[in-house]
Amino acid sequence: MAPAARGAPPERPNRLSSVAGVTHGAPAVIRPAGSDEVVEPVPSQGADEPVEAAQAPAPISSPDPAATSLTVDGEGGRTPEGEDAPGRGRRGRRAALRGPGLRERRRQATRARIVDAAAELFAERGFDAVSVVEIAQRAGVVEKTVFNHFPVKEGLVFEADPPVRAALLDAVRRRPAGESVSAAAGSFVVAAMSGLGSAEAASGVAEMAAVIRGSRTLQVREREILGELTQALAELIAEETSAAPGALEPWLTAHAVLGLYAGLLELARDRVLAGVTGPALTAELLAAGERGLALLQFGLAGYAKRR
Repeated sequence: MAPAARGAPPERPNRLSSVAGVTHGAPAVIRPAGSDEVVEPVPSQGADEPVEAAQAPAPISSPDPAATSLTVDGEGGRTPEGEDAPGRGRRGRRAALRGPGLRERRRQATRARIVDAAAELFAERGFDAVSVVEIAQRAGVVEKTVFNHFPVKEGLVFEADPPVRAALLDAVRRRPAGESVSAAAGSFVVAAMSGLGSAEAASGVAEMAAVIRGSRTLQVREREILGELTQALAELIAEETSAAPGALEPWLTAHAVLGLYAGLLELARDRVLAGVTGPALTAELLAAGERGLALLQFGLAGYAKRR
């Protein structure tokens, strides 16, 4: 059996996830870490709901900047909805413990409608043939609202779900003493990717594969995201090992781990498109993952020797 993953894999993807999900897209594929960039909210128009400051999915839940803006300062400050402001006095602390307020829930609902609308349109006609205006119309919002949530169109594919990046790096940071980076990261990747073999994930994996493979733009972006994650892992390894600038080992290890990720992802896509799902695909992904882990753990010395 494949070693247990260190750290929890991202939650199951929606129908247009980046399949990182192992969801997590992303990025499947891998999606980049969320940013804290703030975009000014747009007034509601017609069917559009009030839009909050843009917030790309972050590895760990972070407060919405708009949700903490106050109309009245001081002890027990108030939010625009009249709820206790997080972090302001006893009532504020109690409110923070209750979870997201009305504004945040409405923001999340608007975002979900946009993602679902994009998923439907991309599946119907392909990524390149669909405009942001059409996505906004299908979701019942204005075009600016879509850009508030997703500053670039590709984000509707690769930023729709929580990223796998944070979970992978966390698995490396939390590994126990005596365990190598390749073992921790590789085990996480195998556990995460094997989840794509489930019958529940099959439709999302198939849709994502068709959408990405049908768009040169998305293929290029997917490779960029893979490169960004590879660099992040290499930098973490270099930091932990106090490697000298330009040292080969961190980069070689990171590329090997992410090569396993990319290989299992493409295998899952190929097999799902061929009609293979459920326990059979899960077993195939686990077996392939175990072979990959063996190469990571014991090296490539015995692989592909010339006879």
